[in-house]
Amino acid sequence: MTEKAGAVIGINLGNSYGSLACINQHGRADVIANEDGERQLATRIAFAGDQVYIGNQATPQLVRNAPNVIDRFVNLLGVKFSQATEADKKRISSPLIDVGDDTPGFEVEINGEKTKLSAHQVAVRYLNSLFLTAKEFLSGVPIAGCVLSYPPFFSSTQMEALKKAAQEAGLIALQLVPTSAAALVAYNLTSPLPGGQLPAHPDGEAAESAEYPSTKVLDRNVVVLDVGGSSTDVTVISARAGLYSVLAYVHDAALGGATIDDAMIQYFAKEFTKKTKVAIEAGNTRAWTKLRNEVEVTKRALSASNSAQCSVESLAEGIDFSGPLNRMRLDMLAAKVYDGAISAIKQALKEAGLEAAHVDEVVLAGGSARLGGFVDALQVLFPEETSHTKVTSSIDSDQVIARGCAIQAQALAALTTLGETPERKHISDLPVKGHAEILELKTPATSKAIGLVVPAPDVSKLNGSARPTEKAIVDGKLFVPIIAEKTPLPARRVVQLLSNATASALLEFAEAESEIHIETIAPPEADPVDEDEDEEPLEPEEVRTVVYKPSRSLGQLAAPAGKSGKIQVQVIVNVDGSVDIKAGEPGAESAAELKLPAP
Repeated sequence: MTEKAGAVIGINLGNSYGSLACINQHGRADVIANEDGERQLATRIAFAGDQVYIGNQATPQLVRNAPNVIDRFVNLLGVKFSQATEADKKRISSPLIDVGDDTPGFEVEINGEKTKLSAHQVAVRYLNSLFLTAKEFLSGVPIAGCVLSYPPFFSSTQMEALKKAAQEAGLIALQLVPTSAAALVAYNLTSPLPGGQLPAHPDGEAAESAEYPSTKVLDRNVVVLDVGGSSTDVTVISARAGLYSVLAYVHDAALGGATIDDAMIQYFAKEFTKKTKVAIEAGNTRAWTKLRNEVEVTKRALSASNSAQCSVESLAEGIDFSGPLNRMRLDMLAAKVYDGAISAIKQALKEAGLEAAHVDEVVLAGGSARLGGFVDALQVLFPEETSHTKVTSSIDSDQVIARGCAIQAQALAALTTLGETPERKHISDLPVKGHAEILELKTPATSKAIGLVVPAPDVSKLNGSARPTEKAIVDGKLFVPIIAEKTPLPARRVVQLLSNATASALLEFAEAESEIHIETIAPPEADPVDEDEDEEPLEPEEVRTVVYKPSRSLGQLAAPAGKSGKIQVQVIVNVDGSVDIKAGEPGAESAAELKLPAP
């Protein structure tokens, strides 16, 4: 927006960390730094006498003033105290209590007086601090609105509570978007180019290696892996020419960055005991908290380097501790989280009715996903050598959600400048509910792919991605999908074919089911001279490819072909499942038609 109208911001309010972003003068989203230069702000508030510490400044208070520190309050919004889990109640900071009317909250000492604060009141204070940080960063430019992210497991009640807290904090909440959607928006994956191609990467020339192939279209399956501080979310999404549908969602409330912290804490505690012969007692809360705070710093350092030092002054019995940790050791300690994330992806794909080979892209989000080991762990499901799946992580995963919210806020701000448009009215009228609760978003979709059956090409003369697997050829014919399965209805696709026919070309259309073709590649034979008796033999590799097998013929069309040598094919699938097909010379008034009733 213009400086006169005001700026818009995006806010990622996580249960462990929060961040905010705005659109810079170059039109790109940037995460805003606070006065200390920090972009990831702990979702934490501490009170010490008449002082209030918010964000990372509150973290040291956990060591010397834990009862007056409040954290992990975001997921309590819109939840009754009686609904709180044991994990919610287990904390080293201010204990969770019922502040009245079955409302979760905390009791802290402010200015020497015991004060009860509900989770809602704490969230308002924290959001207000983010609001003030944004105002200071924008040098007085008024903030006309914001878009906030929410985890997909939030109920409509929790979403309403989040929106209400933002409004009481002085923010104008333009929209609430799920974290998975914000991640897609950050990579500009929701704006198809003409012809359905993916847009250029948002980081421009600095991320040339992350550019999408020019042949890649927006009909694709995407997995968003969001690994936060306390939980992991996996969302399987079908993208069909700019329309996105959630196929499956898996939430693991016990798997996140805190799990990695626990493993690192135990490792360093053993190292401390090994060096000093002093054991850290289980009841020494102060020592464990100091170690936990430093472990978080070490983990962040290891996300950007191969080694880091964990140093704690007077850890136990007045003894200082300093110990190194390299990336390899960290990956060993984090193996439980890596394996858990892979298991969650497998479960989500199973619920979506997909195989790993159906996935075109995995987008990483969440602060804990910054660890390089996640990309390596994903090779288990999506081997780099044998899989077409792209792992997208060029934007820092702890920034991607906030940046996506800022881009969405800018798009909504553009709608407001156009006056009362149908698009603006539609967005403003959407209820504050999750995708599973909005009937408008529960659209029917194709269960099978629809496309052309063509004579099989000579595969020996084709190379690379243009070369189909021989298993995809059935009875000397190859199926070419035009409308993919799981495409929301109504759907329309237009393709152009090259033809050497002089009068007309006979086109055959069919429905097809996707199958996984598994090709086993034997390992190369070991050289007897270099062979090591202790070395394990290499296992054969499996290459999994999606192939289509026609299951129902839709009929044939004699499409008129002109001098241009091109035939334009239009396929429309209506909401009731009926199919309309047209084929003819581009721009010509006459075309062959095929109409099929709903099955």
